[in-house]
Amino acid sequence: MLESLVSFVVGSALNQWIVAAWWIWPVFEILHFFGLCLLLGGLLVIDLRLAGHCRRLDPAATHALIPVVLAGFALNLVSGILFFYGDPVTYAGNAVFQLKMLLILLAGLNAAFYYWTLHARVLTWTADTVPPLTAKLVAYVSLALWSAVMLCGRLIPYIGEYLGAGN
Repeated sequence: MLESLVSFVVGSALNQWIVAAWWIWPVFEILHFFGLCLLLGGLLVIDLRLAGHCRRLDPAATHALIPVVLAGFALNLVSGILFFYGDPVTYAGNAVFQLKMLLILLAGLNAAFYYWTLHARVLTWTADTVPPLTAKLVAYVSLALWSAVMLCGRLIPYIGEYLGAGN
């Protein structure tokens, strides 16, 4: 399946444009970094409050950051897809990139679990509310997963191409 996706992308008009424009990759990097700042900055506040830290912050106020987090994710999604279009062969065969995609999927499942099980209750919390264990777990798993996603993103150019080299 991944091979057919790479075959579709290689030589496409978008791939050729990204490869030909010397300035486009740095622009994508800037957009991806900006999206990462929005995503992780907002999640840090939301997840720390969800875990029971920063109790002076109203949970409803921290959840007002969700649109910022989603905007950051959308920016990273678009710029990430464009990175893939720019060099599909390298990304498709990169074990760290594949791990990053798996971690993003797990982070999405964790967010869905939060939404389905905790979201409505969290909005009723006060400064005195002690978060249940489930809330703490969801928060710490979110922070761990997104930190790992960020780490994988930084390691893609350095490690992924060497995994399995010489086999």
